Amino acid sequence: MTSQPNETSENQEVQFSDEEHLIWKLLYDQQINEVKKYASKEFLSGLEILDLPSDNIPALAHLNSAITPNTGWKTVRTDVRYTDAVPWYNHFNRKEFLVTNYLRSKEELEFTPEPDMFHDIFGHLPFMTLPHYTELQEMFAPAFLRANDAQRENIKRLAWYSTEFGLIIENNERKLFGTGLISSSGEMSHVLSGNTPIEKFTIDNVTLNEKAIYNYNGILFEFDSIDSLKIELSSYFDKI
Repeated sequence: MTSQPNETSENQEVQFSDEEHLIWKLLYDQQINEVKKYASKEFLSGLEILDLPSDNIPALAHLNSAITPNTGWKTVRTDVRYTDAVPWYNHFNRKEFLVTNYLRSKEELEFTPEPDMFHDIFGHLPFMTLPHYTELQEMFAPAFLRANDAQRENIKRLAWYSTEFGLIIENNERKLFGTGLISSSGEMSHVLSGNTPIEKFTIDNVTLNEKAIYNYNGILFEFDSIDSLKIELSSYFDKI
């Protein structure tokens, strides 16, 4: 990992191979029907706005044309496969969402330990068209950048178990909210099959648990709404 992403500008589009476009299509086809059934209404609303192509990797211009007018955020490409937290949150503080140029292989269609381009674009970016959601994301960077080392570790866990792997209750039904679940057919199926214990999202519950990077999460957390999640996070962030 490196702390200095080598970014390309919005106008310098990367040329991807036919193989990479095929992998994108396989991933999209694998996920789209499942997320339409099990993902949160916010994600599905954003997915409609973003209008992702099903058979090729979208250009930044396409992504930003849907994101920036709605929320003021923009995407920025990076060659770094896994950006460290400090540069990541510095970009977040500028309303820039980093999209890695790395795409998983055919052998990793169901699960990859690294957040790849499909995770970044398909998982995260539909949400980034929604002001109510980006207000949630905008809570993290200011808190992280003023926090001490121990608090920063807690903030990483709070992000992991909310925006990356959280679940939300909608009309008394549990829905997928975290982008890591939405973009991973393997872990999605594992969770939907009832194989993962799920507890209420609270600061105390979440910060006791390490992130699970190389395997499925051993526990996940749910919340009643984005607003209730914001309130819970504020109870910690406001004290930093």
